[in-house]
Amino acid sequence: MAMRIGIASLNHESNTFASFPTTYEDFRFVRGQEIIEQYRPMFHEVGGFIAGAEAYGYEIVPLMGAVATPAGAVEAETYEALLDELLGLIGDAMPLDGLLLGLHGAFVAENFPQGDGETTRRVRELVGPDFPVVVTHDYHGNVPPQLVEDATALIIYKTCPHIDQRERGLQAAELITRTVRGEVRPVSSIAKPELVYNIAFHNTNMRPMKPVMDAAIELEGQPGILATSVAAGYQYADVPWMGPCVVVVADGDQSLADREAQRLADLMWSLRDELLPTIPKPAEAVKMAIASEEKPVSMMEMGDNIGGGSAGDSTFVLEELLEQGANGWVMALYDPEAVAACAAAGIGAQLTLPVGGKVDDEHGPTLTVEGTVRTLHDGKFIETEVRHGGGRDWDQGLTAVLETSGGLLVLDSKRTPPMSLNQLRSVGIMPEQQEIFVAKGSVAPRAAYEPVSARIIEVDSGGATSISRPPEAFRLARQGLYEWTQSG
Repeated sequence: MAMRIGIASLNHESNTFASFPTTYEDFRFVRGQEIIEQYRPMFHEVGGFIAGAEAYGYEIVPLMGAVATPAGAVEAETYEALLDELLGLIGDAMPLDGLLLGLHGAFVAENFPQGDGETTRRVRELVGPDFPVVVTHDYHGNVPPQLVEDATALIIYKTCPHIDQRERGLQAAELITRTVRGEVRPVSSIAKPELVYNIAFHNTNMRPMKPVMDAAIELEGQPGILATSVAAGYQYADVPWMGPCVVVVADGDQSLADREAQRLADLMWSLRDELLPTIPKPAEAVKMAIASEEKPVSMMEMGDNIGGGSAGDSTFVLEELLEQGANGWVMALYDPEAVAACAAAGIGAQLTLPVGGKVDDEHGPTLTVEGTVRTLHDGKFIETEVRHGGGRDWDQGLTAVLETSGGLLVLDSKRTPPMSLNQLRSVGIMPEQQEIFVAKGSVAPRAAYEPVSARIIEVDSGGATSISRPPEAFRLARQGLYEWTQSG
């Protein structure tokens, strides 16, 4: 008889500096067989859980999937409702042989700063001490030691941009299968270097993270090691265990796990002097983009990183593009009011619109822009390639393209991270014909934008995902972390 493995996902990247909380209505749910239908074709860890059934011969028991676009902390009552449903579904599905649980690692509830840790604790309390629970995490996770103790094993993405999520789901599937069969006995260790690992350095294809991740991957192939994970941490959540970590899962050998986790953490620490960012502000960055002989240029607007929970309507870079007379630029901007005005006026209408800077007062002033409504679109598009986040079916809501004297504003009705060039193609914009892209993100958009860019320029802009937030802005995070101790 095939083993029965429950699969579930509760996913949110919570920015405690965002001005808008995350409510129950912000979550998108799939339950039961819908999970299999939606996630099977996706490059996502839950897609890997599902593929694991065929690869390793277990029966899938689909429970629930809940995800919300990154934003502020999850309201307390919302978190309790989500957790009540998850625990109820697990209990109703028993007897199970194990559970594959996709969590983010940066889920913050108003009543539990380390939300993923509390979720794992309550799951462990429900299923008992010996029941196999393998948890997956995003690479931008703030991992508390208690979570590593409560999970049978923790597996974290190895890439940023995140293009290995499905593979990590398959890895988790293999590990839980071998655990249930009694072939391995996972024991884990976590080591946390005293660092702020600024998101400016999260790219796993570049120093200083690349040598650390290379060492982790090499270790994973050694005898006695079942899994090796490195998380860069998530600096936009003010929580006690904010910061990077290494998690090593060994086969029954605790001393091996302890030793190797500390060795990799020491490697991260040894590279700390490479972790002090020097990135241009918007005025200088736009000047560089205009002057660049290499085009197209992609500008990463780091302070308005939608995938990190920012507003999506920052005008700091847009203001400089307009003031400096840039040409051939394209920017997606969240502004439902402007979209509605464009839709009411119709294609071909010439409008003067107030755009951006409406969510709060952290993301620049509302600007007055003149332009022609070029396109109206329902905002739905599909991404069939492997991109950051593993998403396939996208919906940015009713969308209008406003053509200005110098560029194109893609005005959308839902905050949508720039993970796919089909966000532009779907509204008739050919990326190959543009000179300057503005992507509201840090590292994640590179998976889509690097192939069509001659140059990438990072921008240190203000906002909820500013890379320059001072240490005094943090109340719960451990103090004295490197970078903060060097900032004056």
